[in-house]
Amino acid sequence: MNKNRKLRTVVCGSRFGQFYLEAVKALPEQFELVGLLAKGSERSRQCAERNGIPLYTDVNQLPADIDLACVVLRSTVMGGNGTELSIQLLAKGIHVISEEPIHHKDLALCLKHAKQNGVHFMTGDLYVHLPAVRRFIACARTMLAVQPALYIEAACATQVSFPLMHILQEALPSIRPWKISHVIKDEGPFQVLIGQLGKIPITLRAHNEVDPDDPDNHLHLLHRVTIGVAGGSLSLTDTHGPVVWQPRLHVPDLPDIHGELTVSPPAHMLENSTHILGPQETPTYRDILTKQWPQAIGRDLLIMRDRIMGQVDKAAIETRAQQELLCSRQWQEWTQALGYPVLRSHGSHEPLSLASLEQAAWSIPDDEFHNTALPNDPTLAENNDVFACTASAESELKGIDAVQVNTCIERLDAAAVASMLLALQSQGGLTAGQHSYTVSDIFTAANVAERHQPVIKRWLHILTDRGYLNVVAGEYQCGIQMTREEVERRWDLAKNAWNGKLGSPLVMDYLKDNADRLPQLMDDTQQAALLLFPEGRMHVANALYRDTLVARYLNKSVAEAVARIASTTNSLRILEVGAGTGATSDVVVDRLKAAVSKGLHVEYVYTDVSHFFLSSARERYEACPWMKYQVVDIDKDLFAQGLTEGSFDIVIAAGMLNNARDTDEVIQRLLKTLAPGGWMIITEPTREFVEMLISQAFMMTPPVDDRKNTQSTFMTVQQWLDVFQRAGVKELAVLPEESHPLAPLGQKLFLIKNNIDAGVRQQLSPNENEMAKLI
Repeated sequence: MNKNRKLRTVVCGSRFGQFYLEAVKALPEQFELVGLLAKGSERSRQCAERNGIPLYTDVNQLPADIDLACVVLRSTVMGGNGTELSIQLLAKGIHVISEEPIHHKDLALCLKHAKQNGVHFMTGDLYVHLPAVRRFIACARTMLAVQPALYIEAACATQVSFPLMHILQEALPSIRPWKISHVIKDEGPFQVLIGQLGKIPITLRAHNEVDPDDPDNHLHLLHRVTIGVAGGSLSLTDTHGPVVWQPRLHVPDLPDIHGELTVSPPAHMLENSTHILGPQETPTYRDILTKQWPQAIGRDLLIMRDRIMGQVDKAAIETRAQQELLCSRQWQEWTQALGYPVLRSHGSHEPLSLASLEQAAWSIPDDEFHNTALPNDPTLAENNDVFACTASAESELKGIDAVQVNTCIERLDAAAVASMLLALQSQGGLTAGQHSYTVSDIFTAANVAERHQPVIKRWLHILTDRGYLNVVAGEYQCGIQMTREEVERRWDLAKNAWNGKLGSPLVMDYLKDNADRLPQLMDDTQQAALLLFPEGRMHVANALYRDTLVARYLNKSVAEAVARIASTTNSLRILEVGAGTGATSDVVVDRLKAAVSKGLHVEYVYTDVSHFFLSSARERYEACPWMKYQVVDIDKDLFAQGLTEGSFDIVIAAGMLNNARDTDEVIQRLLKTLAPGGWMIITEPTREFVEMLISQAFMMTPPVDDRKNTQSTFMTVQQWLDVFQRAGVKELAVLPEESHPLAPLGQKLFLIKNNIDAGVRQQLSPNENEMAKLI
């Protein structure tokens, strides 16, 4: 059989079948959509016409060359003819995916007919393929490999109870034996079933009601599952996420709990009481229906295709069939125990205003989580100390130490440098041997675009510094021939060191993607921005600027600094320059909402050089009328762009000043926007990040300040201190200290107070204090 041919596919059913139609169309290299089999309703006619396919109303009308049918109709046990249709299709030699649920006897019958006709039959279950469910299953397997399950709490609507059993089957070591010991059917929409699943105590709450006129809607929930172990509980809070880990509270037996937890808490005391695993944001229902569901169905389609093409072992197919039968039998047992659903007619869709809930939530201050001192505690005054703002971010570390950080830096550096050399050699430059290359030769060989030549000069400096190149009379020689295998090996080592603790795996995928496309980045046929914002989406940028450990630490510290400043005033004016994706803004705005609800007057001016980011921000902060938006280019006169001198209490510049052409000029302008006693809060890289030289550097503006002289992309702490000295800054702090576990990452928080002649604060490390004596 030609393993590359497309499978001619028909979808049966036009209601839920629409999701299958989209799934088939999304895999055009593997499947060809050739028809819709339905009853001929107006919906079916429109559906077929919209997809440009014929509408069949009888199975005997189907062409003889159909490979696969997706039966998206109710099975016999659900009062439909899906099972009967599946058997008819199997008899015609057509492979079948049938939407669940199916009674185990009907399932066995379909499997028998499939075997007799030499075709494949399997049930489809999109729910188990959804991202949040797959994440929950992966985390559950990891957790249960270390600690046994102590209990399960689950809830679902009975319409989706079959997928719940499937989810549990995938997550648990076993779902046998299955024992129901008690069923409670009191008043209210939920019934309760108590028993054991795989020898684990389980409590199931089932919404066992249905609207006969609209049976697919008016569900109180889809799926919720919690598995408890000795260390805590893992929860799938909804079928579409998020997945949450809650470590168990263990109060330490200490003679001075308050004192010892403040000074030297055990590592487990620094863990958040609740931690979202994976993406922090949940999808909209629009994205769920238009993207996640069809993509999940696509996974089942590809599994079936592998079967049809003979790429799945027969033993694996048989095992899957036995698992489906087991899942179906045990699902049947609990639905029988619950009994027929209660009929609730005339249901209506009644959305509740999110804004009203948000207003209620933000009316409750969360000060106790950030300012934990008691009223008579002598440390209370320190809670308004802006220079101590990183204290609340220490909980992000969770056992990470400097050794782990340094290992990751070294491996990532080695991978990026190897990628640089391979990219240049693959274009015919710097090949190993005695041949010498001028900078012009290298630019010509690699066809380096003029605007990227400063970046490649930095490469040459790095490669020389690392010993890969020798420079003789201004010409470069290379004695090492880099290979693709060596580059891949180094990236694998870097990924293993990163291992999700320092940030999302998406960050490493993004950097590796850049490394693979360096020739195209150099000659400007690949836009770097399209790798950071693929198809205009923000998930990669969010992983890079929001979800890394150091980003969370710095953003939380910035938000804490703003909150501490806000606690001393009734009115606050904030300017954020280069706000971009809003990685820092979101954390700051979230902290401010509670203060605003209590009467703080805030004006927050969110600026960027691009309208693209401002449009996105307007949507995110729609419920915050105190947010203002303005296009501002920091390389131009700020006041000619509508800003006024002395008009802001806080200026925030988060990770963007490295893109300024002249940092001295920009800092001096920004200081002028501050009111007396105002604060400038800056986060910046302060060392050379080799990985950025193969990625974001292709988007950055070439500097004309001291970085041009030192051939560097980012300024050191000393260079920053020099900038602040020239700007007349008198009081500042540089955080975190050099002894901090995150210090090797070279990301710093600069806190600057305007026009206060109090000398440099002692938050600097000893070396940095020596640097700062000049100020």
